[in-house]
Amino acid sequence: MTEIKNNLEMPIIIACIDTSNASSTALRYACLKAKKMNFAVIILAVMEVSHKNLMFGSRIIAQDKRQQLEKNLKKITDEIYQGIGIMPKISIREGEIMTEIVREIKSTPTCAMLVLGKSQNSLSDNTVLPKVAQKIGNKIKVPVTIVPENLSDDFLEKLV
Repeated sequence: MTEIKNNLEMPIIIACIDTSNASSTALRYACLKAKKMNFAVIILAVMEVSHKNLMFGSRIIAQDKRQQLEKNLKKITDEIYQGIGIMPKISIREGEIMTEIVREIKSTPTCAMLVLGKSQNSLSDNTVLPKVAQKIGNKIKVPVTIVPENLSDDFLEKLV
């Protein structure tokens, strides 16, 4: 297996994920595509903040949530490294999803693509796609790839 290091000078694919199964499929696609094209990957996870003026207890809850997210993302990146051979960089942002996606893209001058997952179930907790699709407009200047949740690993490998 060829190991690809995540060099942030090379073109980058940003995979914005949430807690849905669709995000796992989208992330796998992004990593397979990056490996084939010799790109790097950034996993972007956005924690939406419910109130700007959080009380102390809410801050502790948010901090615990962030630590759990970091732990989960570390596990995901280790699995990607073992299975695909690339090590994505992790970026966790707090705020409104669309705003943070735009900020991440603008802070990543070599961003070549944004990848999002599309859930089969319209009632799922997939919060990223609807918000981005409504507001993306002219705010970013990179292609957006939407990956359906129900694609098999074999199909993803053929697709890239």
